[in-house]
Amino acid sequence: MEAKVCKFCAGERLDEVVDVLRKAGYEVSVEGCIGLCAKYDCGRINVIAGGLEISASDMEELRAHLGTTGVGG
Repeated sequence: MEAKVCKFCAGERLDEVVDVLRKAGYEVSVEGCIGLCAKYDCGRINVIAGGLEISASDMEELRAHLGTTGVGG
């Protein structure tokens, strides 16, 4: 499965977001803009994973969307 991460939305959390997605089994690409900034509030972690749009307020919410738990994924 593939996942795209908006590097602008992820900001300082980019490395952690990529790590969580990889641990969840995704092949990750970091993109400039993936078009979700206009749909979701500023400051959220926006990714497209397996064709689904995910907008999370923090890493815990991202892990919940991906079905992963625990520190670091």
